[in-house]
Amino acid sequence: VMQEKRFWWRALDALSPEDPTPDRALYQPPNNPRVRTLQMPAQRGATENPFALQISQADRRAPMRQRKRRARSYLAASLTGFVLCTSAAAAVLMSDYLEPEKIKSLASEKATGVLLGLGFGIDQVSLIGHHYTHDADIFDALDLPNVKTFAEFDAAAALKRIERLAWVDTAQITREYPGVLKVQVRERRPAAIWKRADKDYLIDTTGRVLAHVAAPHGWQLPRISGEGASTESLMLFTALGRYPAIEEQFEHAERIAERRWSVVMKNGTRLELGADREDEGFAHVASRSDLRRALNGPAFIVDVRTPGRIAVRPLQGGKSASATSAPLEMGVVQ
Repeated sequence: VMQEKRFWWRALDALSPEDPTPDRALYQPPNNPRVRTLQMPAQRGATENPFALQISQADRRAPMRQRKRRARSYLAASLTGFVLCTSAAAAVLMSDYLEPEKIKSLASEKATGVLLGLGFGIDQVSLIGHHYTHDADIFDALDLPNVKTFAEFDAAAALKRIERLAWVDTAQITREYPGVLKVQVRERRPAAIWKRADKDYLIDTTGRVLAHVAAPHGWQLPRISGEGASTESLMLFTALGRYPAIEEQFEHAERIAERRWSVVMKNGTRLELGADREDEGFAHVASRSDLRRALNGPAFIVDVRTPGRIAVRPLQGGKSASATSAPLEMGVVQ
């Protein structure tokens, strides 16, 4: 900057304190229609103020929007409270006309309708693995008339009801969406025919009664008879399976006084076993060749109830068998 020149500026000349009336030419408001001149209220004896505060409309809209938004919030809160109060009053009034059970039933029907619409309804049931169990019995155990959707179906309770059926050993229930219920059954195997009160029943190895069978029937199974024979048959057949020579000649067994077994062979020979001594009795007979001959020849009564003492006599009376060895005491079974 050259020193010859001097740059300076000054503000607009201030008004003289002696002249309270400003020069109108010095102050001209901008030619803007959106700008308003806010004038202070005139006092008595006072002149207009040329320096009135100017506020744009845009600056004045923000507080107005806030007031409107606050008013809308108050209105929404009031409407919400009114709706809640009305709903509560309606519920109280409806409770006087509808019992809680009816309200619950209506809600359950609505929920069932929604689940059916979404594809969770039970539309088909598939039964697999059963031969002797009736389809109707399984359907009754599923309780399908009272169950329409998977949400209402109690699989654990249905399994217990199915496994209580006579022929059913185990069962498995599988849900296959959409709408298919698969039931797979494994049935029990009959092990013997139990004769009781002139009626024949199929039983399994545990003694569970599977079904009543009418004679003649085609079941080629061992036969037992007597009260309590079904529940004690497992011990008998387990012991009998250890001695194949005796098992081949087995005809049937009778439970005596619910305490012991009397086993009848195919030739008519009867083995009198002691209480809870089935295995020991079969072992005595299988270990002696002379006693094994009683299984194929003439019918005898072989009494092995007493340990260390075997008594043998003909079935139709007469002399005792003389084929037994000397250490064994011979006698007639009383």
